[in-house]
Amino acid sequence: MRAAVALFVPACAVAAWMVGDGAAGWLYLLLYCGAALPGLPVGFALFGRDQAAGWIAGAAIGYSLSAIALWAVIASHVLWSGAFVLAWALTSGLTFWLTGRWKMTPVPLPRWTRGATAALLLVLVLGLAIAAPPLARVGIRDEDGNRYYRAYFTADFVWHTALTAEIAKFSMPPRNPYLQGRSIHYYWTYYLFPAVVSARGPAPLQNVQRCLKLNALATGLLLISAVFVGAWSAVGQPVAVGYATALALTSSSAEGAYALYRIWRRGEPLSALRELNVDALSSWFFGGHRVDGLARCLWYVPQHGMSYALGVIALTAAVSAGSAAPASAIWLIGITLGCSVCFNPFVGAMFALTCGVAIVVDAVRHPNAAKVMLRHAIAVLPVAAAIAWCFGNQMLAGAGGAVRFGLRGGARDHPFLTLILSLGPILAVAIAGFVFSRSGSRSVLLPFMVAIVASLFTMYWVQLSVDTEWVAFRSGHLILVVIAAPVAACLAHLARQPRYVLAVVIAVALVGLPTTIIDWYNSRDIYNTLIGPGFPWTIVVTRQQDSAYRWIRENTPTLAVVQMDPTVRERSTWSNIPSFAERRMAAGLPISLLNVPEYRERSDEVAAMYGASDTVKAAEIARRLGINYVYVDEVERTAHAGALAFEGSPYFQKVFDAPPVAVYLVR
Repeated sequence: MRAAVALFVPACAVAAWMVGDGAAGWLYLLLYCGAALPGLPVGFALFGRDQAAGWIAGAAIGYSLSAIALWAVIASHVLWSGAFVLAWALTSGLTFWLTGRWKMTPVPLPRWTRGATAALLLVLVLGLAIAAPPLARVGIRDEDGNRYYRAYFTADFVWHTALTAEIAKFSMPPRNPYLQGRSIHYYWTYYLFPAVVSARGPAPLQNVQRCLKLNALATGLLLISAVFVGAWSAVGQPVAVGYATALALTSSSAEGAYALYRIWRRGEPLSALRELNVDALSSWFFGGHRVDGLARCLWYVPQHGMSYALGVIALTAAVSAGSAAPASAIWLIGITLGCSVCFNPFVGAMFALTCGVAIVVDAVRHPNAAKVMLRHAIAVLPVAAAIAWCFGNQMLAGAGGAVRFGLRGGARDHPFLTLILSLGPILAVAIAGFVFSRSGSRSVLLPFMVAIVASLFTMYWVQLSVDTEWVAFRSGHLILVVIAAPVAACLAHLARQPRYVLAVVIAVALVGLPTTIIDWYNSRDIYNTLIGPGFPWTIVVTRQQDSAYRWIRENTPTLAVVQMDPTVRERSTWSNIPSFAERRMAAGLPISLLNVPEYRERSDEVAAMYGASDTVKAAEIARRLGINYVYVDEVERTAHAGALAFEGSPYFQKVFDAPPVAVYLVR
């Protein structure tokens, strides 16, 4: 354990330094720990102080409670900096006071050991090695002042930058930066903390992208810890749980191994791997669903990671406490599920369903099954409150009409082959772990297997009409955050023959690890400037563009509307103004939000403004749409053949000029 601590502490310090561009990384992690503080008494009440689960659950719940406290300050429009600190302090005091007054019996888990601590810390070091280097490369600047973003990050991280910058304007609910005057319909709870820190925190942290990267790093550690705790609750053997968590993190997909085989068969050089979205080959080559590994959750979608962590914690508590859980534990499980819903309603609902199944399966063995199950209905109240809160903040508006059921699209194309490619290595071991477990252990593993089956069902039978892969992405991650438990059971079953354990681990790693290694390399590869399937592999923000975005941030009103032409930017630079200039647009074409006709209608009007030869007409369109500033760079100049009506017009004053970039004030 001492060796593991000696490895983890410097690894964490180095990772924070890398991602935070220096000591700012340490400062942010300190603030993140402060945000976790309000939940610690709740975690201790749920699992006890002697269990790592108590600390991990407390940290995740604490981050959730801090986010709600920050939301309350913003919603009340009391925006002086001390109000945020006061809300956090009151929340912390309230949780410590309430849990101190309640008489609670912690949920029983296998006794935590020094070996378990060592195994957990070693897995966390592995997580840091996977997460930190790619995050450190996001937005890196070269000697000429150009900044680079790997294309993987543009649909998520760059969009999250725009969302966080919008929340930092402290309108509640947040406005849509791609549709001036409209509220944004997205689950933005996770971004409240980095938004407040970037807006009102210490000077080194007043940078949205830096805060987001560091927040993702810390949240990734929480997610990995929650996966470990879930497996620990089912098995309780450090080596088996450590191996299982590491395999779930690194070796779930056979797509990398298939890519290597395909390259070898075709006689291509290994450099061809740079031209692959390796964790999406099931879609690229066979038209099936794309299932991302957990590494991509650490890099791109940490908001889902927080929801997964809370869901796994709630499931762990529900399975371990069973139907005989005291009322205090039932309430706390419900609160944990409610927090999961706040970060992602779909994920929270899936875990709530799984917890319900776990309780029902356990309760049917009791003579008063109906009465026992009725006691657990109180856990629904926090979940219902969280759903109501999401609706009240307009997070879910329009989502219901986008849901479709049935086998469609990728669900129908080679479903078994693509499932084997995407999840085959780890799924096979999980099934073996469940089948060969003893009857007593099998009852503990059953809820985890129910979660896997339910996720497979939603993966193939539920879709969003506006994004046919969104449910598949979330369902795949749901499988991976619970799969460590049955995998650990398989390894524990083979524990009497250590060479069998080693053989299984090596076999799964050989098949699954290439995907993570290739993906890790490609996510850092900002030097690949080739064109991918419809987009460049690396997005370059030039020195002139970066100067213009900085000028806009520093010299225009916070609520100013700054417009570029969204119709000609497509998937590569679709969010440049909201993300890098941190200003709203009158119209945009966001690829990460529900598609509504108004996006296209307004964007066409903007295109007409850029294409107008009559400067009066261009000014009329700008005023009608509420545009304050017009942005131009080589994209607009190329698309409109240089015939822009802004130059020399009395209605448009050039206020920034760094050819080919210019910014015009609308008079």
